[in-house]
Amino acid sequence: MRAALLPRSLAPALGAVRGPSWPARTGRWLAAIAVFIAVVELVFGLSAPDFVSGLALGSLYGIIGVGIVLIYRTSRVINFAAGAVGAVPAVIALVLVLEYNVDYLVALPIVLVGGPALGLVADLVMRRFDAVPRLIATVMTIAVAQSLAVLGFFIPVWMGQKATDQGTTVTTPWQHLVWHSSRGQPLLTGNEVAAFLTVAFVTVGLAAFLRLTRLGIALRASAENADRALLLGIPVRRVSAAAWALAGLLAALAIYVQAPLIGTPNDATLGLDTLLYALAAAVVSRMERFGVALAAGMGIGVLITATIIHSGDNSISSSVMVLVILGALLTQPRRTARALDAGEGRWQTVKQYRPIPAELRTLPEVAAARWGAVVLGAGLMVALPYILGVDNVAYLVLLPLYGIVAVSLVVLTGWAGQISLGQFGLVGVSAGVAGGLVANHDIDFFAALGVGIAVGVVAAVVVGLPSLRIQGLYLAVTTLAFGYAVPNYVLNGHYWIGEQILPSGLSAHLSRPVLYGRVDLTGDRAFYYVCLVFLALAMVAALAFRRNRSGRVLIALRDNERAAAAFAVNPARTRLAAFAISGGIAGLAGVLFAYAQQNVVPGTYEPEASLTLFLAVAIAGVSSVPWAVVGAMGIEVAVVFGPRVYDLFHSTTIETTLPLLLTGPILLINAYFNPGGSAEMGMQRRDNWLRRVARRRGIVVPALAADPASGADPVPVPAGRAPAPAPAVAFAGVSPSTGTGPVARAAPFHGPVTP
Repeated sequence: MRAALLPRSLAPALGAVRGPSWPARTGRWLAAIAVFIAVVELVFGLSAPDFVSGLALGSLYGIIGVGIVLIYRTSRVINFAAGAVGAVPAVIALVLVLEYNVDYLVALPIVLVGGPALGLVADLVMRRFDAVPRLIATVMTIAVAQSLAVLGFFIPVWMGQKATDQGTTVTTPWQHLVWHSSRGQPLLTGNEVAAFLTVAFVTVGLAAFLRLTRLGIALRASAENADRALLLGIPVRRVSAAAWALAGLLAALAIYVQAPLIGTPNDATLGLDTLLYALAAAVVSRMERFGVALAAGMGIGVLITATIIHSGDNSISSSVMVLVILGALLTQPRRTARALDAGEGRWQTVKQYRPIPAELRTLPEVAAARWGAVVLGAGLMVALPYILGVDNVAYLVLLPLYGIVAVSLVVLTGWAGQISLGQFGLVGVSAGVAGGLVANHDIDFFAALGVGIAVGVVAAVVVGLPSLRIQGLYLAVTTLAFGYAVPNYVLNGHYWIGEQILPSGLSAHLSRPVLYGRVDLTGDRAFYYVCLVFLALAMVAALAFRRNRSGRVLIALRDNERAAAAFAVNPARTRLAAFAISGGIAGLAGVLFAYAQQNVVPGTYEPEASLTLFLAVAIAGVSSVPWAVVGAMGIEVAVVFGPRVYDLFHSTTIETTLPLLLTGPILLINAYFNPGGSAEMGMQRRDNWLRRVARRRGIVVPALAADPASGADPVPVPAGRAPAPAPAVAFAGVSPSTGTGPVARAAPFHGPVTP
C-alpha cells in the first residue's frame, strides 16, 4: 500500500534500501548510527572523550545483553541472573588482583574458566523448571541471582578484602597508555581500548561459534524451534547447557574488563540498574540479534554518560530506559506479541486452589476450623500493638500496607498472568500525587484516598496499554523500567513533575486527620488499626471479585486467551480491567504510605522493594490472597524487626544476607518441591484433613476422591452412592471442576454408539 503511494521512480530505490542484502543492511546501520550521534550531540553536546567513555561503558551492558539474548533464544527465558553468573568468578579474580597483587593477566584464567563453570551450575538448577511455564522459569532466574548474591557477599570477606577496596579501580598493564587529541586532551585510554577489543573478540568469536561449529549450529536450530530440533535428534539439553556456559563466560569477561574503568562490583548482582541497561539492550535487539544487542548496549552507555554529565546523577539515565524499552517493544512486529503461543505462557501455578467442597462446608468441625483460622489471624494482628509495645507500633503500620500491595499483585500476576516487577511504582505515584495534595492543600482524608485510587488506576492502565501488544516476559521488563522511573524522576523534586506534585517546603509534613471529630489518627496505634481495616476490605473485595464472573473470565483469559476469545471474552478490555483493579488497590496503599510516613519518601518506592515483595509473594503463593498477604508481611517482619534480633549476635552479616536468603535459596527450594508456592503445600494438607473428615462421616466428595495428584488414598464410595458421571462436554466457558477457564473435554468412551 505504501509502495503504491510513491512515485514509480522511487519504488526500486526504496526496495533496495529495505532489502536483505549486505549493502542495504550496512546502509541502514550507518544511517542509524549517524542519526543517533546527531541526536546525542544536538541534545547533550557530548565531547569526543566523553563519547568514547560512554561507548566503553556500554560495552559491559552490550555483552551482558548478548548473554540474555543467548539464553532467551535457547530456552525462551529472560535471564535476570545474566550478570550475577559472571560476577562471582570476576569478583574472585579482582580480589586476587587488589588484595594479593596478582597480575591482571595471570588472574584472567579464573574468569575464563569460572564463568562457564558457574553457568553450567545455573543450568543444572534451571533444569528442574523445564516443564513449567516460561514466566515461572524467568522468576527462578531472579532467585538464582539472589542466591549468587549471597555467595558474592561472602567471597570478598573470606578472601580478606577490605571494605575500603570495594568499588576501587583495578591496575592493568596498559593503564598508562593514553592517546590525545590535537588539542592535547585525552581521547582514548588503554583500558578503553581493552574494552573495545573485548567487544570485537566477542562479536567475531560468537559469530564463528554459531556458524562454524556443530554445537553452534545446533544452538541456532534449537533457538528457532526447540521441539522440532528435539525431533531431529539435536540434544536440546546439551545445547541449553552450552548457552548458559557461554552466557556466564560473556558476563564474567565483561565485568572483569570493565573493572579498570568503573571499579569492582559491590555485590554479585551488579545492582538492578546494570541489569536494566542490559535488558534494554536485549529488548532493542528483539531478543534475537547479537550484533544489535552489542550496538544497543554501547549506545545506552553513551546515553548514560550524557545524562550523568548533563544532570549530575544517574536518575535521568535509568528513567530514560522506560522510553527506550517501550519504543523498542511498540515498534516490533506483531509476532513478538504472539510469542506466548510458542510456549512462554503466562504465570500459571501448577494447581488451582479449589474451595472447600459444598458437601463439607457446613459441617461443624469444618466451619469451626475455617472461622477459627480467620479469628486467630485477625486476633493476632489486633493484639500485636499490645504484645510488642508502644515503641514498635510505628513499624507495625507497615505490615498491613505491604499486605495491601500484595493483594494488588495477586490480582495482576496471580489471576491476570502479568508479571509486575515495579508494583511499588504504582504505589509511589499515588503517594506522590495524594500526599502533595494533602500537604499543600489540606484535602480531606477520604478525598485523598479517592485521588490516590484514581491515580493508581490511571497509572496502571497506562503501564498496561503495551500489554495489548506485548505480554508476559516483555511486560516484566517494562514494569521494571517503570519502577525505576517513579522514584528517580517522578518523585524527584529536582525535576518539573516532582516540583508540581510533591509536598512543597523544606519541612514538608502530612498531618493525620481526626475522623468525624472522634477517631484521632495522629497516634500510631489508631492509624495501624485503620490500615488493618483497609487491608481487610482489600482482601474481601479481591476475593469477591475472584468469585464472580469477572474473576472467572480473568482466569480463563490467563490460561488460554484464544479459547476465552472464542467464548466472547474481550482480551484487551479484560486485561486492562485487571491492571485498573490492581492499580486502584496499589493506589490505596500509596495514600496510606504517605500518611504513615507523614511525608512522601521516594526511597520507600525503590525497585528493590518491588522485587523483594514480588519474590515474597511468589514464595507464599501468588494466586492465593491470604497466603500472599502472609508472605508479604513475613518478609517485612524480617526486614523491620530482624535488626533487633541481629544485634544479639553483634554482627551485620545476618542483617545483610537474610533478605537474600529468603528471596534466593529459599525460593528455589520452595519452588522445587511446591511450584505453586507454600500455598500449594498448605492446600494439600487441608485437602488431606478434609478427606479424613469425609471418610469418618461417610460422605462422598467427588472433588476430593478424583484427585490423583494429591498422593492421598481416595475417599471410599459406599455402594449405591456412586457419583454421577461427568458431562460429555463442559460449556459456558468454565471448567465444572475448577472453574478456571473455557474447556471442552470429551468423556471417556465405554461402549458402542447406539442410535
